[in-house]
Amino acid sequence: MNIIEELKKHPIHSKLAIMIRHGDREKIPAGEHGNEVLLNKKGEENSFALGKSLQGYHINKIFTSPIQRCVQTAEFIASGYGKELEIIQTTCLGAPGLHITDDALAGEYFLKYGMFRILDEFRNGEPSPGLRNQSEYSTAMTDFINTNTNENGLTIFVTHDSLIALYDYCISKTIYTQDNWVKYLGGVIINTNYNGK
Repeated sequence: MNIIEELKKHPIHSKLAIMIRHGDREKIPAGEHGNEVLLNKKGEENSFALGKSLQGYHINKIFTSPIQRCVQTAEFIASGYGKELEIIQTTCLGAPGLHITDDALAGEYFLKYGMFRILDEFRNGEPSPGLRNQSEYSTAMTDFINTNTNENGLTIFVTHDSLIALYDYCISKTIYTQDNWVKYLGGVIINTNYNGK
């Protein structure tokens, strides 16, 4: 989803949460989670450009996963925006994230079977080791977003593709595949005035 194009569909003073994936990164080595993988040059430039393109909007603050590429994304967005912004790191958005109940179990399962199996199980109401079910995750993430999106304008949540794919299914039943996977700096916009997408 093109965040800027989607923003144009909302009144300028709406109370909006933007949940986005971090910017472009280097490739994660096979068999690893890649928590240490940083943004590449394109990711830095595109994150800065996104911040610049948001200058016509009021940004309240940025919440981010503590994984460094997400923190970098938040910092480049703030730099491009050109005004000082509060950046808050939270494990709700990653390391491990609100979708996880047991990091070790979930991590092992993810490496063995991959994200698409987890998504299938999530949609079908089948338990995946170490992960919350639809109802639990939807409630936890919605509460987190609504609690922290309490002013008109934009509140940005920088996170990971898996959290977005799972949450977007919860709120809109969007099914992600390899063909429409969450792009870098892509995500969802939630109008918290209406508690919906």
